[in-house]
Amino acid sequence: MTESQSNLADQPPRKIAPNPKLSGLGLTLALLAVCLFPLAGLSLYATFYGRAASRSLPVEVSLDRRTVVAPNGQGGLLTDVVVIINTADHDIPNLTVNLNGQYFLYRDSPLQKGETLVLPQSIFMTKANQRFVPGRYPITEVTVTGRLPSNARGVTEVHFE
Repeated sequence: MTESQSNLADQPPRKIAPNPKLSGLGLTLALLAVCLFPLAGLSLYATFYGRAASRSLPVEVSLDRRTVVAPNGQGGLLTDVVVIINTADHDIPNLTVNLNGQYFLYRDSPLQKGETLVLPQSIFMTKANQRFVPGRYPITEVTVTGRLPSNARGVTEVHFE
């Protein structure tokens, strides 16, 4: 072993990673910026584009009791239903209906112009697949969303007592 190699072996290892250079004040300001920039961006977005509910969906919503075809196809059952009527002069694709903001139904096919959709309340389910039981809880709100011809989302909220 040469003399230069033995001198290197006696020295402590050099640090390869850089040392942190951020002060306490700098760290605080960086954390504030990380929290406030997204909040400011979302606030500006909401200011310029408004709420989704500001674009109304041209549908009529009502609650009723009607006879629907039984699951076996024979006869009918009198049951509580949600009735949705398309009053627009165009089809409404991507139709989503929710009861009380908790029970949902998504319809693949568009709601045709002038079509009346009769949905039994018992087919609505939560995200955890729990079915709505008519009569157990009152329906206070029905929200219907769909895509408008401008590709914007239209929303209609109907409140019941």
